[in-house]
Amino acid sequence: MNWFVTESPRPAWIARRSYAPWLVIATVCFGAFMGQLDASIVTLAFPAISTHFDADPEWISLSYLITLVALLVPMGRIADRVGRKIVYIYGFALFTGASIACVYAPGFDALIAARVAQAVGAAMLQANSVALVTTAVAPEQRRKALGVQAAAQAAGLAAGPLLGGYLTEHHGWQAVFAINVPIGVIALIAGHYLLPRTKTKPERGKPNWKVLPGLTGVLLAYAALFAPMTLLPFTMQQPLQQIGLTIAVLPLGFALAATALHKPGIVTGALITATALILPVPQVLQLLTAGIGLGIVAPACTKRVMSALPEASAGVGSGLVNVARGLGTALGVAVATVLVHAFQ
Repeated sequence: MNWFVTESPRPAWIARRSYAPWLVIATVCFGAFMGQLDASIVTLAFPAISTHFDADPEWISLSYLITLVALLVPMGRIADRVGRKIVYIYGFALFTGASIACVYAPGFDALIAARVAQAVGAAMLQANSVALVTTAVAPEQRRKALGVQAAAQAAGLAAGPLLGGYLTEHHGWQAVFAINVPIGVIALIAGHYLLPRTKTKPERGKPNWKVLPGLTGVLLAYAALFAPMTLLPFTMQQPLQQIGLTIAVLPLGFALAATALHKPGIVTGALITATALILPVPQVLQLLTAGIGLGIVAPACTKRVMSALPEASAGVGSGLVNVARGLGTALGVAVATVLVHAFQ
């Protein structure tokens, strides 16, 4: 049974390829995409789930986020010790199984329990994602690699509203959880063959002031990203699919900037986002511009955090970054929910 807790090596013909590090990034992108797809697609199903169970829908997100945030740093520390690959792969397995449980949940309490199990799996994934990226590539390529990973997250955020409206209207709210299953199966196979074994041994470094500003920037960026994505389905007087198309513009701008704009810094991105709030232009252009600004800020802040920590503590750093993402997401959802109740 030792194989059950031992990381398997990549096939030699994969490990020796010059592009092997980017296969690691591609594998991590599966988790980044699936995690954010799940986070954003569920918001479009909130009204339907609320009606089906006659329950308060924000707990579908908050129970998930509270569990996720609580476990990210512990999971990162565990991964640094026992191996990032094995924790990451088991995270995929648990998340996929919990998604199936969400589909067949007989009641609201069972749905919340399944969401908590999903969050445990997501913590195992997210606590390793940034660490796997930063340890796979050379330091001079980290900003680009982190941008690609952030773009995969944003692609999941963009796909969520697009698919969420369609799936909920045509196949019921259960379909927004079922879509995770095929992605999870593919990711499990890719993780087994493409992720390397963990080579570093844990040793604690002393984080400096760069860590705190970086984490604060990540938190605020994700709060600004999720607040409108949660609020608009309740406030826009349009068909659900049209609402999804409009909301998707925000993470689309995020993805474009994270992938293509590696030079601008945090201040530039923040200024672009702030400008979007006062632009006298249609809402779609406002959301696109804001997304571009946030797509500059988030990867730059992540790189600042990871550069300030030793490589052997990359799992802890990855956990901290994703705690900031989770807290930012929770803050955005909470603020949007308060606004919905205030103006109903």
